[in-house]
Amino acid sequence: MRKELQDQAQPLRDLMNRQERPPGQVEVIAVASGKGGVGKSSLSVNLAIALSTLGRRVLVVDADFGLANVDVMLGVSTRYNLGHLLRGERKLTEIIQEGHAGVRFISGGSGVYELTRMGEEQLQAVVGGLLGMRDPADIILFDLGAGINENILQLIGAASELVVVATPEPTAILDAYALVKTVCERCPSTPMRLVMNKGESRKEAQNAMDSFQLIVKRYLNRDICALGHVLFDSEMTRAIKRQVPLVISHPNSAAARDIRAIAQSLLDLPKEPRPANLLSRLFSKWLG
Repeated sequence: MRKELQDQAQPLRDLMNRQERPPGQVEVIAVASGKGGVGKSSLSVNLAIALSTLGRRVLVVDADFGLANVDVMLGVSTRYNLGHLLRGERKLTEIIQEGHAGVRFISGGSGVYELTRMGEEQLQAVVGGLLGMRDPADIILFDLGAGINENILQLIGAASELVVVATPEPTAILDAYALVKTVCERCPSTPMRLVMNKGESRKEAQNAMDSFQLIVKRYLNRDICALGHVLFDSEMTRAIKRQVPLVISHPNSAAARDIRAIAQSLLDLPKEPRPANLLSRLFSKWLG
C-alpha cells in the first residue's frame, strides 16, 4: 500500500522538487470550523474574492474532500477535481479552475469515494505539488471540512495560519473550542485567528468573540487573534442560491463590508515565525 501511494504521488513529488521560489513566499491559510452550518465555506469564498480585490493572487482549495461545494458557490461547472489528479488522469495545472474576480480554485470533488480515503502521503503530495508550481499564488486558502480528522489536522499543521469560524450559538462555540484545543495539542505552533459569523447584532458577535478569547487564554493558555465578525445577512443565503458570492452581488451589504474588513485585517497582521519552513514540515516524515 505504501509503495502504491508513493507511485501515485510521484508526479506531484517531482513538481515539488522543481520548485523555483521559496515556499515562505506563499501564504497558506486554513479555514476551519468545529461544526457544519456556521457558514465556513461561504466565508472562505467571499474572503478569497475580497483578498483578490486587495491585490493578492488567491487559489482556493476545496478541502472538504468528497463533499466539496466551493464550485457551486462560485457558479462554475467543473470538469475535473482532485480525484482526477489522484487517479493520474489529469495534471495539477489542469484541475485548477477560474472563478470570480481572478480567484482560482481546485474542487475537492463531490461524491468521489477515493477522496474520502485520501492517505497522509497523498495529501502531503498534493500540497507539495501546489507549492512546487512555478507561480501558484500569493495565498493558498484551504477550505477545510467541518469537525476534526487526521487530514484536517495535517493541513492545519502545514498552514501559515488557521482561521477558526464560529457563530454565537452555544453548540458552535463548544465545537470551535474543541477544535482549538485539539490544534493546541497537535499543531501548537500554528497561529490561530477567529471569525464570529452570523451575529444577530454587533454586540452579540463582539461579546461572543471576547468570551471565546478569554476561555482559550484561561484554559489553554493560548492567544487567538480576533479578525472580526460578520453580521447575519439574508442576502448571503440568496447569494448562495444564485451562485454569486455576496461581495460581488451585494458589495455594499453589511456582511460584505465585514468580510472586506476581515480580509484587510488578515493582511495587516504581522506574520508569526514558524519553527520550520512549510515544505520541511510537510515532508519531514515522508521524505525522511
